[in-house]
Parts: sequence; C-alpha cells; structure tokens
Amino acid sequence: MQDTHTPYLKLSHLEEGMYTFALKVTDSANQSSTAEVHVFVKPPTNQPPVAQAGDNITISLPQTWVVVDAGQSTDDNKITAFRWEQVDGPSTVNFVNANMSSTNVTGLTKGQYIFKVFVTDDNKNVANDTVFVTVEQNSNQKPKANAGGNFEIELPQNVIYINGSKSTDDWSVEQWKWIRDDTSLAMGDFAEGSDSTPVLMLVNAVAGKYVFNLTVSDKQGLSDTDTVHVTVKSDPKLYYLIEMVIDSNINRLSEAQYKIIKGKLALLVKDGTKLQVRGIKSDTSTNQVVISFYVDDAKGKPVDANEVVYYLRQKLRMDQSLLGFNVMRLQTTVCQNNCSGHGVCDEKTRNCICESFWMQDLFKVYFGSDEDSDCRWSILYVVLGVLCSIVTVLALVWGMFYLCCNFCSKRRMRPKPTNYKLIEDSEDLQPYSRKGGNLSDSDTDSDVVFESRTKPTGRFHRDTRNGHKINRNGFTKLNNRMKT
Repeated sequence: MQDTHTPYLKLSHLEEGMYTFALKVTDSANQSSTAEVHVFVKPPTNQPPVAQAGDNITISLPQTWVVVDAGQSTDDNKITAFRWEQVDGPSTVNFVNANMSSTNVTGLTKGQYIFKVFVTDDNKNVANDTVFVTVEQNSNQKPKANAGGNFEIELPQNVIYINGSKSTDDWSVEQWKWIRDDTSLAMGDFAEGSDSTPVLMLVNAVAGKYVFNLTVSDKQGLSDTDTVHVTVKSDPKLYYLIEMVIDSNINRLSEAQYKIIKGKLALLVKDGTKLQVRGIKSDTSTNQVVISFYVDDAKGKPVDANEVVYYLRQKLRMDQSLLGFNVMRLQTTVCQNNCSGHGVCDEKTRNCICESFWMQDLFKVYFGSDEDSDCRWSILYVVLGVLCSIVTVLALVWGMFYLCCNFCSKRRMRPKPTNYKLIEDSEDLQPYSRKGGNLSDSDTDSDVVFESRTKPTGRFHRDTRNGHKINRNGFTKLNNRMKT
C-alpha cells in the first residue's frame, strides 16, 4: 500500500480475492470518523487465441508432400494445444503429427486441399484457421504399383487378403486389376469382384504357392505392374483333426443344438484333455452336419487323432445317442492308414488301394469289421493256400475212398472152406510123363471115384496149366485121383 496518509490509497500486487480497507479521517478539532471499503479482485478476463494457419501453398507434382505451419498463432496468455485436420481434397492425406504447430502432410495428388488448424489456450478457448494447398501437375508420371510384398500364411483361413492399396500415382490411380500368374495354383476364387479393387480377397485356398500380378493405371492411361508371391502353408494341426458326421441336416441344426453337441462331446473325451472345435460344415453328398475338432492334452499339445477316434468309438459303441444325434461317421480328417506298407489310402472311401501282389483282408471286407482297411494279405500266399487247401481236400477224399475200397475188398476176398466132389467120367486127364511120354489109361475099364483139389488161398497165387499146379522143381503135380 502506498500513500496511506493521503486521500488516495495506492494498492499493488493484489491477488484474486476480497480485500477490506478502513479509512479514518480527523479534523482540526481532533474529531475523527472511520469507514470501510471492500475491494474484490476477480480473475482477469481471458481473450481467445488468434489462429494463424499460414499462407496458402502451391506445389507441383511429382512432389506429394507439404509442410503446414501455425506457429504464428497468438494468445493473450498461453497456447496449450494444436490440432490439424483435412476439410476437403481429392484424396485422403496423412498428417505426420497432427498435434504440433507445424506438421508434414503426405499423400497429396493433383487438386486443391483445405486444411484447418485448431488452437487452444490455457482457458480452453479455441480458435481455428484454414489454409489452401494447391497441387499442380506439370507432367504426367506413371503410377507405382505395390502389391504388398511377398508373405506366408497358414491354413485354415476363410479369406486371404492381399493389399495393393499402397500403390501411388502423381495424380490418382484410376484402375486396379489383379491377374493370377500362370505359375500359380489354380485352386482358389476371387471374392465379390475383388480382383478390380485395391485389396484382393482369395477364398477356398489350399496349401501351395500363389502368384498374382497387380496392374494399376492412371487417367492418362499409364500403368505399372507388381507381382506378389503368397505361400499358403498346410494346417499345422491337420493330422490331429477329426471329423464327426451326425444324422442331422445342416439346414436344420440350430445354434442351441450345436452348443449342446459341443458340450456333450467335451464330456466324452478323456479326463485331463480339452476339446477344441475347429468349425462346422456340411457333407457334400448328404448335406449332413460335419463337426471338425481336435483334442489338446493337459500341456496344450494336440493328442494323436487315431487315439482320440479309437477312444470315442469305444464310448459311442456302448450308446450311439450320447450326443443326442446318431453319429454316422467318426474318422480323422486326413486318412492316416498306411495300408500295412503295401498300398495307399483312398481319402474318399477310406479303403486301401493295394499294390501288385497284395490284397485286403477278406475277413474285414466280407464280415464287416470296424478295423481300418489294410493290404497285409499276399496274393501269392493266398493262391498257394487255396491250392494247398484243394490238394488237401482231394487227398482226404481219395484217402477215404481208398480205405472204403480196401475194406470192401477184404470182405470179398475172405477164404472159403475146401470142397470135395466126385469127378465125372469125362474128366479124365492124361498124366504128365517126366520123360515126355504120355500116360494113358489102361485098357481096362476104370472110373475115377475120388479126386482131391486144393483151392488157392490168396489173390496172388502161382499160375496153373490145364488145372495142374507147377511144382517147385518145374513138374506138374497131378491131382490126387482114385480110379476104379
């Protein structure tokens, strides 16, 4: 306070708030009087800042950038923030740092752009200003195609995106065209006409290498081409995937039913494992529901698909309706049957196509075994087995026939008792003479009244001549006869 003994008090360094001052006046008779005065100090009245976006700018292609500066903006106190934005222009630009007083603008093409800057002071007062940037074209430059660069991707992927939007031109890119290269895989489709857009969408892709050529053109007809190689890798869990076909039409299965099936299936797997459902699709031939899944163990590693299939088949064999639907087929997504090392597995039928000289187990083929098909029977051994079986059967039949014939022959060849009979008169035989002479009957009348004949006792007997037996010394032994 200054001049406190004068009618006018001078105050300085006042702060925001209320002050009370007392004035005491005294006359010549020493009489006095006192009065108070209140002084209210209010905060100063803040003025909004003054934004200055700078002078309008004109540039020429091929320059596609410009620096805009709002550093000349002012405020009665303090500026705390800047913010740049695009109001208009033939293309969308990029601000390197939109929250600085000075920033670089990129991505310009031929035409006029309007940019606005917003300036904020410490009292939240905001002011703005605009600047015009004109981009001229003195000579046309051909566009620069950019297909996005080579990359790799793993299945499963419903859609593969190939981004060519980074292609540039001094004016603007008017046309985009994606073309599949001759060295590329043919499988895979372009979705929704995306081959004429900056971003190509590829669906139904399979594992392999794809090659695409991107051609971009400007208004003047100049063009440029870039090539991208896309390597699609196989699903790392392909050999762990399992497909289960249930007896339900894909067009009738509701989300609630699908959740129930997944919940029940999660309870069927072994304890300590976790079901991972990959997705759902329809069977191409029957339109039935196909659920694709795999199982992780306690450490998060996939469990062998054949092991899971065998375990679930054992469970479902006890009760087919555990899931609420009949399970029509349960198998690995990829056939993992090695066909006993003598064939290949048909992915569609899951039957083994055997190599030469090998064949399937006929018991599994004709007796409906649940086991996988195989090629463990050698055709050579089967043929030898059949021939041996035929020979064995024929030998058994011949042996039985021989035994029957031998038995019957022995019954017929049983010897009969010796019979004796009287010799008739006409059966006289001339005796055999050792000297070669003939023995004749005597002149006297005589008759043979008794003859003894010996019956051969076996099939293999000595030869006889005229009913006479050959003796050991070579002479014929006469029958024992008695004449009278």
